[in-house]
Amino acid sequence: SYYAKDHVKFSTYAAGIQAPAVEGKTFTGWGFASNDGDVAVDPNTVVTGNWAVYPMYKNAEKKDDTTQNVVSFYAGTDKLIQTVGYYAKDHVKFSTYAAGIQAPAVEGKIFTGWGFASNDGDVAVDPDAEVTGNWAVYAMYKDAPTEDDTTQNVVSFYAGTDKLIQTVGYYAKDHVKFSTYAAGIQAPAVEGKIFTGWGFASNDGDVAVDPDAEVTGNWAVYAMYKDAPTEDDTTQNVVSFYAGTDKLIQTVGYYAKDKVKFSQYALGIQAPAVEGKIFTGWGFASNDGDVPVDPDMVVTGNWAVYAMYKDAPTDDSKKDDSKPADTTKKNDTKGNTKKTVAQKIKKAVLGNTGATVGGVAVFAVIALLGFAGITVLRKRA
Repeated sequence: SYYAKDHVKFSTYAAGIQAPAVEGKTFTGWGFASNDGDVAVDPNTVVTGNWAVYPMYKNAEKKDDTTQNVVSFYAGTDKLIQTVGYYAKDHVKFSTYAAGIQAPAVEGKIFTGWGFASNDGDVAVDPDAEVTGNWAVYAMYKDAPTEDDTTQNVVSFYAGTDKLIQTVGYYAKDHVKFSTYAAGIQAPAVEGKIFTGWGFASNDGDVAVDPDAEVTGNWAVYAMYKDAPTEDDTTQNVVSFYAGTDKLIQTVGYYAKDKVKFSQYALGIQAPAVEGKIFTGWGFASNDGDVPVDPDMVVTGNWAVYAMYKDAPTDDSKKDDSKPADTTKKNDTKGNTKKTVAQKIKKAVLGNTGATVGGVAVFAVIALLGFAGITVLRKRA
């Protein structure tokens, strides 16, 4: 019912009214009963009194393999957001129909789910309920808490229609961009496909999410792919190394066909020094903390990894006092070695005269220097 003075159309009265399912029949709309059969009500007709209308049906097609059950999602009484259809024979749950449907943000309200309209208020749809016909559902809201400093906007990342990869939440008051939510989320590799980004699902295909768009509610996004080029010899797998959530250090790429390990990608990448922290390696971001990357893993796609740290030890009183002693000892040894060589040369020279002296001296120098050189080489080895 609506106020007569508002001149409300019949379509508004009928929005969300669910006609009972009749086996073997398809609901065709509402009508007035008459002796000559039901007379269809024009949805654009203004209701001018108290009307009684009846559901009208037609025989369903015998072959129902292509028959679809369609759910129409509305914001408000007449603002259609999107329609979603699946084959009736597949007995699809409502949660699958609703995946990725974005309810409009309403200031001061929090979206609570979808419901059927009724005179007694909206009736929530059970996500596990099987859609058995053509449904019209409406976005339901509740009042947001007065203090919303802890209210979160959550983005759910999906691979396929129902495979949840991860959920990421940030405080709504922080007005966080989608790129921050998506940082480090790893889309599954799909053979023959290249991951192109995240998108909202729609009947006309996935709609890419702008990385700079601010997340304004609870979103469900899906991994999007394109066909890989037939000749993939130049296809690269790229690893992006980050310090913090959005500070890119460097990107490194290798040909996918070479199946390069992560350790090769990470060679020479310098993580920033953090006061009071020790760098421990690279990891994938997750809600449960960073997950270290195995250096021997082959990089199979475009990865985003983050510098991981641990607290530095606070007790730095222990020092290695052995180095000065070792250095002194080594210096003494070198001194003794040089002295011994000089003494041997001097002895060889003084012990002979004339040409003999010269020959012996030269021989002694060569022999002793050779001996000393061999000794040093062995020490280095």
